[in-house]
Amino acid sequence: MSKVFLITRPKYDITTHYLFYWSDKVLKSTAKKNIQVLDLQKKRANKKELVSIIKKKQPLLCFFNGHGGPDFITGHSNEILIKFGENEKILKSKIVYALSCQSAKRLGLESIKKGTIAYIGYKEDFVFVFDQEKVFNPVKDATAKLFLEPSNQLIISLIKGHTADFAYKKSQNLFRENIQKLLTSESSVDSSYISYLWWDMRHQVCLGDKNAVFND
Repeated sequence: MSKVFLITRPKYDITTHYLFYWSDKVLKSTAKKNIQVLDLQKKRANKKELVSIIKKKQPLLCFFNGHGGPDFITGHSNEILIKFGENEKILKSKIVYALSCQSAKRLGLESIKKGTIAYIGYKEDFVFVFDQEKVFNPVKDATAKLFLEPSNQLIISLIKGHTADFAYKKSQNLFRENIQKLLTSESSVDSSYISYLWWDMRHQVCLGDKNAVFND
């Protein structure tokens, strides 16, 4: 029986444009593994389709890309997909990584109370900087890589079957490594990114069962 992995990746503004293309690397990590991938991309990242496919396929691992707030995660065109007090129960018995601003502050905490196995996300805004000249080729953007690679390594670690705690620490360590690189850089532009990397690292949290793993 294959493992089921769900990913949402809307694409309608500069932020989601970057997350969309950077998540391609995550999808490639599922190749040649016994994993059924549910890829809700662009307009498919809507509430109706998300709720339907979760109920039907029951993915164990869910990766949400998009904007958010303390109480919610959004999909395409800022449509709210999951909201505290409304439908957070659909995350029950699931391992969640939400690359969605502030959603761990309340939605994450409350979803754990409702039966979510583990919820990894951010208590405050997830901030990343990008190179304007690389907008049409986001995966080649070395500046964005400083922020998005630590995020990718987290979900890729979960896909590989590592624990939620291992994946979280892997991401934290990569943030630290990137900060260290910038501390030794002679470029004032590079060093200006340090505070943003520190912010993301500091506000990334792992809630629930830290030993949770994505398995059959």
